[in-house]
Amino acid sequence: MKTPRWMTALLVGVALALAACTGEMSAGYAPDEADADGGPDGRVGEPEPGEPEPAPGEPEPGEPEPGEPEPDPGEPEPDPDDPLAGLPPFAPAAPTLHRLTEAQYHNAIAALFGPGIEIPPLEPDTPLHGFASVGAAELTVSALAAEQYEAAAQAVIDQVFGDRERRMALVGCEPADPGCRAGFVADFGRRVWRRPLTAGEVMAIDGVAADLGVRLNDVWRGLGFAVSALLQSPDFLFRVERGEDAPGGRRYTDFEMASRLSFLIWNSIPDDALLDAAAEGRLTDDAGLAVEVDRLLADPRAWDGIGGFFAEYLGLPALDRLDKDPEAFPQMSATLGPAMRAEIEAAIRRLVFEEDADLRRLLTTRTTEIDGELAALYQLAPVEGPTRVELPPESPRGGLFGMAGVLALNAHRTVSSPTHRGKYVQNKVMCFDIPPPPPGVATSLDGVGEDQGPLTTRQKLEQHRADPTCAACHRHMDPIGLGLEHFDAIGAYRTTEDGLPIDARSALDGDAFEGPRQLGVLLAERPEFAACVARQIFRHGTGHLEARAEERAVRLLGDRFAREGHRVQALVRALALDDAFRRAGPPDDTLPDGMGDGMGDDMGEMPGEGG
Repeated sequence: MKTPRWMTALLVGVALALAACTGEMSAGYAPDEADADGGPDGRVGEPEPGEPEPAPGEPEPGEPEPGEPEPDPGEPEPDPDDPLAGLPPFAPAAPTLHRLTEAQYHNAIAALFGPGIEIPPLEPDTPLHGFASVGAAELTVSALAAEQYEAAAQAVIDQVFGDRERRMALVGCEPADPGCRAGFVADFGRRVWRRPLTAGEVMAIDGVAADLGVRLNDVWRGLGFAVSALLQSPDFLFRVERGEDAPGGRRYTDFEMASRLSFLIWNSIPDDALLDAAAEGRLTDDAGLAVEVDRLLADPRAWDGIGGFFAEYLGLPALDRLDKDPEAFPQMSATLGPAMRAEIEAAIRRLVFEEDADLRRLLTTRTTEIDGELAALYQLAPVEGPTRVELPPESPRGGLFGMAGVLALNAHRTVSSPTHRGKYVQNKVMCFDIPPPPPGVATSLDGVGEDQGPLTTRQKLEQHRADPTCAACHRHMDPIGLGLEHFDAIGAYRTTEDGLPIDARSALDGDAFEGPRQLGVLLAERPEFAACVARQIFRHGTGHLEARAEERAVRLLGDRFAREGHRVQALVRALALDDAFRRAGPPDDTLPDGMGDGMGDDMGEMPGEGG
């Protein structure tokens, strides 16, 4: 089979267009001395006080609630003693294209060319159900994104091929030698496209390099444009998955599994060792796959993947743009939000990687890592730089929901919000999604009880819930958030509000609590937590919302997570080895002919040819 004509034309067209558009760039690359003669990276909008808003990662209005898929009307009533009763047999989802997220693109470029490459802005990700990876499975490449990818590719080759030492370190030989050039295209192309290139593909890309090297009288520039074409190919910009027939049903191929594993655990491309394992057929073998999963988890890059999952799951990127009224909170600074995020991420990293511990400890831990700003906010002894501390016994803080980042993230610009905080707990700990308020319902607390003098937020919410249309949803959120009312909109501890004493006594499903320490203990005892974390990592890792036929796998994954001590590394390993991650449904035959399936030597027609 030969390379399809549409791909050959794409590669050549991209490279020629780049050469034409950049003919004046920076006087070309600095030649090697032997060739001197021409030879061979806003602000978070805040709702009105009291207005419910989707917590980070929640469905937008009109989207289905993902916590519990609705049963088919024809199915029998589930047995409450059997969580799998009434569920259909497992069936894998169809494979699809996954456009690289912005973080994945940046990580891939760093893995291919080394650190320090500056990349122009790319089209922002569009998270769905809380995750960019889910949105990426729904995205195509817009005209703007195509231009941005072109600019990014050009910026990369300018920085790499315009530097004598860097390009030689990358290529390893002189591209004037046809054997050197073709060998580099084959070896480097395998890393870029995350699979071996066929002989026809190597010939086409090498032909681009050779042709442009002659036209531009610069073999390095010619090779640079060929690399730029590789970076603009769908085989780089998308994770191409089709699956293959195998005993027991369709499965993802070894090279598809290499990408699925590396993007799950590292949020980046496979390394050579993982691609070699794929070439040897070890990633469709249970034992071989397990070995590679453990290797990837033991690598420091695992924090990029797993830390990135928790950042999206908990909505932490919003802390980088935290905005609070500086008049109400003089301690607010540009660095306070990022410091709050760093505290949460340090706790996750310690529990997941340093200790490989029970994740439920995140809800109750008394160990934290803070800097000077947070030490002052927490009324603790001063510290210099990030410092791990044990909260004193008298501290009201403890666990995730005592960390200022979570408290500030789920509050308004000037006032706290029990509703937002309660909704966040329901969504993130129990995967219980609360629908948005009906149209026309007043959601603001402005003016509530204004003729009665000062009122606490608790008193205002009690009056707000007197409206039956509000009470139905608020009863799930407000009691949780009211138990956190000793913390203001920036997460600082307080005992009064507008001069009135705060009452933070509350209950969760009949269990009394007051403050984040007691709330964390109650939440850690609930089985919903393990089920929710497993559900969220399934969505993140597979890039789609679970289908009804996958619900059995999702629930079993949560059960296994709980049985294995609520350890995140064990959860990731269980997902990676599960049929729900390795098996593929019938393919969606909408990919261009030959894309991602080993394009060979058959010269197919370009789209649109032949009338």
